[in-house]
Amino acid sequence: MLLCGSTVGAQVRERVRANDSRARAGILNGRTLALRMEARLAEWHPDGEDRPGAVIPAFAEIGRQASIPGPLIRVPAGTEVITVVRNAVPNTVLTLHGLHSRPVVGAAFNDSIQLAYAQIQTLRFRLDRPGTYYYWGTTTSSSFGTRTREDAQLTGVIVVDEPGERQPKDRIMVIGMWADSAGSELNRNSVRQLFVMNGRSWPQTDHLVYERGDTVRWRVINASADVHPMHLHGFYFRVRRRGDGKVDTVSGAGPRGDLANTERMVPGSTMLVTWVADRLGNWLFHCHIPAHFAQRGPLGYPLKMTVAQEQAASQHASMATAMGGLVTAIEIKPAEEDTTPAPTPMLPPLPNARRMRLIMRPNTGSTPMLPYYGVAIDDHGIEPPEDIGQRSGPPLVLTRGEPVSIMLVNRLPEPTSVHWHGIELESYFDGVPGFSGVRPQLAPTVAPADSFEVRFTPPRAGTFIYHTHVNETRQHRAGLAGPLIVVDKGKFDPTRDFTVLISSPSDSIEEERSVLLNGSSQPALIILRRGVAARLRLINITTARPGMRMELMQDTTYMTWRPVAKDGADLPQDARTVRPARQPISIGETVDVEFFPTRPGDYRLEARTTLGALLGTLPIRVQ
Repeated sequence: MLLCGSTVGAQVRERVRANDSRARAGILNGRTLALRMEARLAEWHPDGEDRPGAVIPAFAEIGRQASIPGPLIRVPAGTEVITVVRNAVPNTVLTLHGLHSRPVVGAAFNDSIQLAYAQIQTLRFRLDRPGTYYYWGTTTSSSFGTRTREDAQLTGVIVVDEPGERQPKDRIMVIGMWADSAGSELNRNSVRQLFVMNGRSWPQTDHLVYERGDTVRWRVINASADVHPMHLHGFYFRVRRRGDGKVDTVSGAGPRGDLANTERMVPGSTMLVTWVADRLGNWLFHCHIPAHFAQRGPLGYPLKMTVAQEQAASQHASMATAMGGLVTAIEIKPAEEDTTPAPTPMLPPLPNARRMRLIMRPNTGSTPMLPYYGVAIDDHGIEPPEDIGQRSGPPLVLTRGEPVSIMLVNRLPEPTSVHWHGIELESYFDGVPGFSGVRPQLAPTVAPADSFEVRFTPPRAGTFIYHTHVNETRQHRAGLAGPLIVVDKGKFDPTRDFTVLISSPSDSIEEERSVLLNGSSQPALIILRRGVAARLRLINITTARPGMRMELMQDTTYMTWRPVAKDGADLPQDARTVRPARQPISIGETVDVEFFPTRPGDYRLEARTTLGALLGTLPIRVQ
């Protein structure tokens, strides 16, 4: 079905419309919604109307343009929906799911409906339970988790609002994909990797604009067959509700939902999040798997560039042109009545700011094809000794409420930047070159032999990450990532506080079978004391392990531990329950756990895949 022009033979195809799901489809009359829709072939241009396209099946309201995602079904709770559905995709059997009542009725529930070509069916169902849902289809008899090709865009949104309440002002984001097969962790050889948000790939995705002080409300649906750890720069969001298309429930132990800046979304999952846009500037919301927001060619095919060409291109390109796929831009502007002056990052730093250098340079043994890039932290004006081989960045320990001035020094043969993952700071210092900041002052790329000063005051204690935001797959693997630990003054005890950074080897073959723990395939022993609680700060900054987990064992016995923080934010007390020491952790997430060893001996902290394959082991000894 691939198409690079605007016609198939002599037939002119309609073009697919990118649907932001802000306009309800059908006719709502009292407590009844009537909708006529079909699946039909249309021409899709996810990278822009002037870029190559493909003819694929898409949903459409009859009499209106086909769209991705499909027509929005949005009603107040207690509404009956009458939907006439037609299969207008030649030579196919359309299988539909999701056009059913909420809550689901009956223990033997089966929502599968099959329509042969030109067949029409009328469906009736009630939507009583508020939440974020979806319907989906396939013309290849695929399950949701294997729907990766042309028919993977057959998804539409269903929103059920609270009865009697005014429809909230929210935005809906539907994640889609078109790839050779499903799953980043299990599939590393996919040629096509096209990821879209509301039917478009960055920079064609929706540009979301808010006024300072706005409460932002998003509904996010992962309609793809892959995992996506979705990360918001510069802010925390509260996950109010989570769902799976059939069920939608209130999230978290606290009354306001879970606090996070990175949320792992498995295929078919939904979430409702809110956050307050209280700082001006440009920000990103994106999947944290580098391959899912890397620049690619038309329709997801790879760009064929040598390492030298990549480096030359990155010398002049901003991140606005060096990204692709699952990225959405957010701009926060002053409200009309807002007289607060815009931030001026070029003012002199505060006189009491802690000053340091973060030096990025090649380690001994680095080559252009297999780079080993080191990070050295200089707090005293003394040149740190050079490192050798593969490493990760050392922990950067800051104090809550203490301003810092960090000079980024680039001694690499290529441009770079540093993103302060999870830190609430001014946009200009967020680390996305050519994008972060308030126009006309945007953050620069840190060129070779150049430097850039970053200033911020950490507002909370917690576990965060510093990492490059340029050519992430290459530079993350090379070593440009490290733990960023913020502590309360005088409360950091290195004898009971330990960081475990999980990263990817620089060698792509080795990356397929292992991870590095604290920068090494043979990490140094951690020594704990019996009867003394230890804090383990777990950080996943791998490039392709979104579904891994960490496990703590002695011999063949699982230990227990207590989660105490997620993404740098303390968990509420009723979420800090002792549980078996098996913790899922996705890319861009940090999880702090407390381990209370009661007997001496040797233990193992293991990194494993979703399916249980061992990726790495960190030895622990309790004395």
